Amino acid sequence: MQDSYHVQYQKSSSHQFWFVSNGRKNIIKCVQLDVMDSNRNYFHLSLLDYDENSGLLRDNVVSNNGDTLKVLWTVLHCTQLFLRRFPDAKITFTGNSFSRDRLFRRQINSNLAAIAEHLQIQMQESKENCIIFNISRRK
Repeated sequence: MQDSYHVQYQKSSSHQFWFVSNGRKNIIKCVQLDVMDSNRNYFHLSLLDYDENSGLLRDNVVSNNGDTLKVLWTVLHCTQLFLRRFPDAKITFTGNSFSRDRLFRRQINSNLAAIAEHLQIQMQESKENCIIFNISRRK
């Protein structure tokens, strides 16, 4: 993948990839993958910010850290690492707002050639007016 942050993998009840977003400030972030079904092939991806004051991971934070593209490349790098370990897995995610979904779609579409070398990404709009992103390993 292109320019991405260094990640650290941690397995707990979820699969987590931790990194520091170095933009206007340093923000600890986590790409978390949770099992969605009983046959364990479908996973939900969340991009979370670590709240140092509470010690909790939050998904409702708008960081505006000035490094959106590098964070996106890091998330895609994490999915690639995850799919190497679990090649049959299917990953799904959506942003926490329609504007975030559009941002993700725009960034993915503008970099699709580089992304498509490693990952297959499908995007669909739901009835709830959000975009659902589905990622699997390029075969």
